[in-house]
Amino acid sequence: MQIAHRTHRTADVLDLVGQFNFGARKDFTAALDKLKQGHSTHILFNVKQVTFVDSAAIGLLALAAQQFKGQNRRLGIVGAQGTVKQVFDLAHIGKLIPLFLTEDAALNAKAA
Repeated sequence: MQIAHRTHRTADVLDLVGQFNFGARKDFTAALDKLKQGHSTHILFNVKQVTFVDSAAIGLLALAAQQFKGQNRRLGIVGAQGTVKQVFDLAHIGKLIPLFLTEDAALNAKAA
């Protein structure tokens, strides 16, 4: 999986591309560690270009939710579609990290 970091408005965004699976855990954890050092209060995982997720990916997202909640930082998942969205729905990941269609929708929800 490829991971790119960028800023969108007031949020840190991780663009995830490819298969989000057990093999991506080190890169994903390293990206999270960098975000932990930042000061953004909103972090978005853009998964629009993710083609596959497994249980390890779900676990990594759940762990991220716990870690950042303790820092009063909000997370959001953006752009889940197809089988990736189905897996997220079946795993109820939306109960830990809200799912949004767009980055703007995620940031607007933060203000609500």
